[in-house]
Amino acid sequence: MQHLKYAFRFINACFALTLKHRRLRSPLFHLWMGGMALIILWLVALLIVVAFFGTRPLGLVLIGVLISLLLFCLLAWGEITALETCLIFDDLTWMDQGLPGSSQGKQDYARWYEVLFWVFLQPGFWIIRLFNQAFRPQHVEKSDWLSAAYLMLPIMTLESFRLREAIDRIKQLVANRLIRFRHDLVAVRPLSTVVQGLFILLGAGVGLWVGLKIADFKTARLLSRLIAVAVGTLIAGVLTLLGTSFSSFNRACYYTTLYQWILSVENARMMGDPSHSPPPEILSQVMKTRRPNPKEK
Repeated sequence: MQHLKYAFRFINACFALTLKHRRLRSPLFHLWMGGMALIILWLVALLIVVAFFGTRPLGLVLIGVLISLLLFCLLAWGEITALETCLIFDDLTWMDQGLPGSSQGKQDYARWYEVLFWVFLQPGFWIIRLFNQAFRPQHVEKSDWLSAAYLMLPIMTLESFRLREAIDRIKQLVANRLIRFRHDLVAVRPLSTVVQGLFILLGAGVGLWVGLKIADFKTARLLSRLIAVAVGTLIAGVLTLLGTSFSSFNRACYYTTLYQWILSVENARMMGDPSHSPPPEILSQVMKTRRPNPKEK
């Protein structure tokens, strides 16, 4: 339960920063604008399929494929906008401590296509790792870097690295034992993933229910079916965007915080004083234990 308490504290701290700094709302705005454009784009394709193929087997297959592609695009777009979140969050956390930010000369979306490629590749890397664990244990060590793959977006953004360079950087961090903190000690990722999944399921359920209430696909006229598909898709898409916004934003902030700490550890080691590497202020505040007030006893 302590992991979840830390996660709620961290998310609350991120929310407070978002209210304090208008700039931090920019990634959320871009996520929603781009997300709604993707929903409308795929909705047009869905309407064309419904109009020409209806509920025939081929039509149902195409509808399923298009809905799956829409979901993938929304999730990938959330990861792409997280690049901007990483950069802005890094700037603001340093500026709140009276230090200059690090965003000068760096571009938010310069690596968007590589992030998209990473979203494609990541499941394959994990499948290979699981295969090696089961059948080729002697090769498992080669994929140890995946345990720190959550640092991919902060590294690509803050270091201006390409995907290959970012993977090499993660391998270097793991090999040099610079990651002192178990990222699951603050359960931001599990909590964000659960919330995102619940919103996706809720969107699918509510969208389907509303669509069926508007029109029966077997007996309704074409116009009624098109309206049902449009309304159901919009409901499902908006709820999916809500979950994606919550997940991608909070994960990006958390992973950026962890990478700030890793950089601090690395700099302290280079200066010959490994003990002088305190965690970032936001993480210290989140994990600070509240002492009981004697008056409350």
